[in-house]
Amino acid sequence: MLRRIVLSVILALALITTIPTQAQAAYADGAAIGAAFMGGFPAQASLGLTGQFNGVPLMFGLTGRVLFTDNYQHFGIGFTMDWWGLKIPLLEDSVGIHFYLGPGLGATVDFGSQYWNINAALRVPIGLSFLFAKNWEVFVEVAPSVNVLSLGSGGFRLLGIYIGNNGSGWTADAFFGFAGQLGFRYWF
Repeated sequence: MLRRIVLSVILALALITTIPTQAQAAYADGAAIGAAFMGGFPAQASLGLTGQFNGVPLMFGLTGRVLFTDNYQHFGIGFTMDWWGLKIPLLEDSVGIHFYLGPGLGATVDFGSQYWNINAALRVPIGLSFLFAKNWEVFVEVAPSVNVLSLGSGGFRLLGIYIGNNGSGWTADAFFGFAGQLGFRYWF
């Protein structure tokens, strides 16, 4: 079962990265900076920065979250790097609407009350971009992910499988992740 899931994910990523990108870029190939609100599983709500460097075809994201309650404190930082291999203009009127899809990487570092975790994941951002006014973009994105490696106070997991003494086997919540974003960018 796990082998079938891993092979399916690898095949999907291979297909996504080899799809011809005949659609023109929806955005300038320059630099961009913006902000986003993000939520998902297993991460909770966070705020972040998003952007692209001039001449680099990757979109970067940096998120941070802080949670304080009476019994629990949590701090986390996340980093994403995505390549939008497929960009398709849906409407090009006064408000340009574009669809994008591609492979990406994600990493998180979390610390809490007697808790810590470092995670690395493969992700597939799927989004809609709304271009309005000159150089301004609003976007909504979902990004399912597969957690490749997780190391922390809960143990060591590889593809969701607990490695070590008293292992608990494979768990879906340690293997799959999901994130959603709503934000804006300004293109230079």
